[in-house]
Amino acid sequence: MELSGDQQKALEQLLSWYGSPERSAFITLGGYAGTGKTTLIAIFKNELARLDKSTRIAFCSYTGKAAQNLKNKLKEAGALNVKDSVSTIHGLIYNPREGAGGVIAGWDRKEELERSLIIVDEASMVDGLIWNDLLSYNIPIIAVGDHGQLPPIAGSFNLMEKPQLLLTQIHRQAR
Repeated sequence: MELSGDQQKALEQLLSWYGSPERSAFITLGGYAGTGKTTLIAIFKNELARLDKSTRIAFCSYTGKAAQNLKNKLKEAGALNVKDSVSTIHGLIYNPREGAGGVIAGWDRKEELERSLIIVDEASMVDGLIWNDLLSYNIPIIAVGDHGQLPPIAGSFNLMEKPQLLLTQIHRQAR
């Protein structure tokens, strides 16, 4: 697949960021719907796998539906292998705490994650508390989202307000 100019530039910046020993804890990739964010992430993932076969990526999203959509798109692009996982953020970093009657009464943060990289899709939905829990694992994070989306309901945190990398060219037509 041929990348657009802004996708190629973003790919190079993601690879440079991930390969840098002085990289920041996270990087944000923004773009409106149809700008090719998921396509770019699939190509980035395949390039990482080519460079380092031991890379273990956790793909996650705030909702189950978004995680399933991401999984389907990554599978279609041939960008998933047995070492990778796709789940909700809660499924990735929390264990459910069971209350009376077998209902979930809360969430306990998992002690560790055996991953080389976390890629958060639909990152505009992530609030500050969950974001801090993600960062606490000291695993590099790529936050991907639409900077035009509404921020999370809780608090004033808005991770995708000013993405570091921005895709602007629309590739997908409305259906």
